[in-house]
Amino acid sequence: MAKEWATKISRVLKGKVIIRGYSHEDLIGNYSYAEGIFLTLRGEMPTRNEARMVDAMLNSLLDHGFVAASVLAARYCASGNPQLIPATAAGLLTAGSNTISPQHTAQFLDEAWQLKEREGITIEEAAQRVVTQVLKTKRRIPGYGHPTHKGEDFRAVKLWQIAQECGFVGERTRLYQAIHAEFGRVTGKKDICINVDGALACIMVEMGFRPLQMVSVAVLAVLPGILAHVIEEIEEGKALRIVRDEDQDYLGYPERPIPER
Repeated sequence: MAKEWATKISRVLKGKVIIRGYSHEDLIGNYSYAEGIFLTLRGEMPTRNEARMVDAMLNSLLDHGFVAASVLAARYCASGNPQLIPATAAGLLTAGSNTISPQHTAQFLDEAWQLKEREGITIEEAAQRVVTQVLKTKRRIPGYGHPTHKGEDFRAVKLWQIAQECGFVGERTRLYQAIHAEFGRVTGKKDICINVDGALACIMVEMGFRPLQMVSVAVLAVLPGILAHVIEEIEEGKALRIVRDEDQDYLGYPERPIPER
């Protein structure tokens, strides 16, 4: 009879913890945090190149200041409730289709790849088909564009470089890059870059990460920056921040009398 709770991840015994079949004690001090994350999420120890790539990805989202929705949300929460955990959680809750999470880019790329395979067409032909459909439906391509970085996102550029060196640039990545090139050609918007989320998605697809595992890596990557901002807000920031009147606009009705009953 199956037991109510079962896991393939870990087992806690007296004086010992087994993680994915390995002694936790042996991991401590002998393997990096990136290697431990890969093992815990994926179930196996990473190769040297996998470990290097994961380490680079974890460093790629350390912090992006007040441009990041996660930082603003976390600091606003901390200004109203100066506690580390609730404010950090508020920052993490911004992760989704518009920021942090590579999941939506990976799903978009998977759809594009399935189209290519189903139709038996080249990468360039698939890119043309995808861009035509995107523009027709006015769909936003996840992983493209950034409010600050135009032309190139230095984080994505560095990740591509390391991915190339580690052998994690494959046909799916080339398809995503071809879609980007075609989008720029058709629209004339040459300054819209592939952002770091887009690069992360491609690389993790090539590495065999599943979508939810990708989100996990991205969340772990942004966590140090969110924590640092929350600590700074609690220790040095303003209590109960507000949006100043000069920074907002009211677009509703002017003041008017309440109708009589």
